[in-house]
Amino acid sequence: MKITNRAQYPLIAFGVDTRRGYGRDVTILPDETREVSGPYLGEMDGDSCHIHIPGNIACHEAPDDENAFQVLEGMPLCLRADHLGVTVRHHLDAVEPQVAAWREQNCQ
Repeated sequence: MKITNRAQYPLIAFGVDTRRGYGRDVTILPDETREVSGPYLGEMDGDSCHIHIPGNIACHEAPDDENAFQVLEGMPLCLRADHLGVTVRHHLDAVEPQVAAWREQNCQ
């Protein structure tokens, strides 16, 4: 998923596949758009393969509107559709405990 940061501070995002786990954290600086993928699947043709999460969203510090979703310190954004989704949090927020535990067990 492509995520655009319209906030005045960095955001951290990761993709989720509820059947397979969590992707790596991606730091998105203000006015930057980054691709955020789901968990690692393995190697394919010499490259790393991650679960693709389709879509585009923008985040900002103002309340949700037709242009972007709000992400504030202590108020992450969690979007899910079926088994795929993304979480976007303020750069000062800690990693969610269940995500940290999963990553520790899965060598992420």
